[in-house]
Amino acid sequence: MVMKKERIKLLLVDDSKEFRISTSKVLKRRGFEVVEAGSGMRALELVGEEVPDLVLLDLKMPGLDGLMTLKRLREKVPGLPVIILTGHGDMDTALAGIQMEVVDFLNKPMDIDMLALRIRSLLEAGESWESLKEKTVAELMVPIDTYPKLYLDRPVEDAVKALWETLDSGMEKGENCGPCRSALVFNRQEDFVGVIRFQNLLRLVIPPFMEDTPYPSYFTGLFLAQCKLIGKKCIEDLIEDTVSIEADGTLIEAVHLMVSHHLVNLPVMERGQLAGILRERDLIGEIAQYVLGSR
Repeated sequence: MVMKKERIKLLLVDDSKEFRISTSKVLKRRGFEVVEAGSGMRALELVGEEVPDLVLLDLKMPGLDGLMTLKRLREKVPGLPVIILTGHGDMDTALAGIQMEVVDFLNKPMDIDMLALRIRSLLEAGESWESLKEKTVAELMVPIDTYPKLYLDRPVEDAVKALWETLDSGMEKGENCGPCRSALVFNRQEDFVGVIRFQNLLRLVIPPFMEDTPYPSYFTGLFLAQCKLIGKKCIEDLIEDTVSIEADGTLIEAVHLMVSHHLVNLPVMERGQLAGILRERDLIGEIAQYVLGSR
């Protein structure tokens, strides 16, 4: 059931009296009812008397710290939404807070208008809101049929045609880039063997002598000549060692692989088979969701 209340009751837990006073004042002006607690023990007492709609909980407090308070709140009221507040950016406490099912994690000082909007959006969702949780690689990956399929023993001109068609299709649709900038390569036994990206084609255009000398010479006409030469080469010449990730891998592992290997996408494997493709654009989308505060 969607929650519709005239006054949303918040419990603000922070050992800084100045922070509590200033934050409470601003939140009350925005229509919230705010109850303050200067310690974890006092917060537990207040929750025992009346359960608030949402708790704003500081992590760094003397005595019963934020994580212990959160743990005891979970024992008292398992489904109570909690937003963690911290000015310290501590990784261990952030991870622990996420594992104990907080609904958001905000650094102090925070934008009060954004905080108010986040509180209302959570509570208006009623029981449909979810605890802060990142998606899995499997949830973010796109199907393999999103990408063109090529075979290892075909000429490079097949790869050029496939990649140009995806780019041209994107241009016709008014997109900044085609729907994909890669093609998937298989052998004749239908085993996945690698990915061809634009960079692979560009690298093939560079003549070997340029890679062997620290002082390359650039001649007009050399680009055209190389393009004429590479078309009949085999796609196998484009394939490099494939970097991939397992479907149950974490997003931070995916980001690390893509950054360290300069990739725009990453094959996702499951039980030795290609299951999907994780794209740079989807990871950027997740970053935007969290950084801009819509989750």
